[in-house]
Amino acid sequence: MSMKKYYGHTLLYLHETIDLGSGRSDEFTAAFTEIYQPMMEQLGARLFTLWETTPYNGHWPQVTIIWEIDAFADYARIGREQARGGSHAEPAARWQQYLAGIGARGEGRIMYAGKYNKTLAQLQEANFGAGLVIQEIMQTKPGRQDDYIRELERLYVPWSESTGKRWLGSFITTFRFNEVIHYWALDGDWDCFENHYPSWKDQPPAEIVTWMSVAPALRDGWEDSILAALPPSPLQ
Repeated sequence: MSMKKYYGHTLLYLHETIDLGSGRSDEFTAAFTEIYQPMMEQLGARLFTLWETTPYNGHWPQVTIIWEIDAFADYARIGREQARGGSHAEPAARWQQYLAGIGARGEGRIMYAGKYNKTLAQLQEANFGAGLVIQEIMQTKPGRQDDYIRELERLYVPWSESTGKRWLGSFITTFRFNEVIHYWALDGDWDCFENHYPSWKDQPPAEIVTWMSVAPALRDGWEDSILAALPPSPLQ
């Protein structure tokens, strides 16, 4: 099994999937901006994105939060200061109380950026819009995450971007040996489906035929969701 490669520039990302239970996304956003976002930013995390799942493709009501941090030292600080006795134990407890009150459940991931991902600052500088995105949570063959991203960038990304789906980035989940998460920002948001789908009418282009022969050897399956930005999300 090949070891994961950690590139020198690589930032860490904290990925949270929260099922809202009886909560609504507008109420969640209010609590998020009042309690959670300030606490995380004080502890050194940058809000990379905040999306909600759209009804017809994905689990709902559900939000996805991604925080950008510089290193495991930041992760250590966030964990330490939110714990009992930490500097931010009180807002952390308030946030947990809010989530418990709506019956929320969730899943957390720590992710590394792929080699050619752009940082939040670079995306903002380029005015990259991610108001509506496709999230692909991909199961790769064991230990093949880097290989999968490399082939995706070579064969799939150029075609995808020519059909209105801009590559926002690919992330490798740390502490898991078979997961990659990709994001594609849709040009024109919902209009992308009208303008570009189905993505090929008759014959798939040559690079897609190649991709379809390469990809199955690297992956076991995936799940797509369509996510829409909530107001605090910086990439809109």
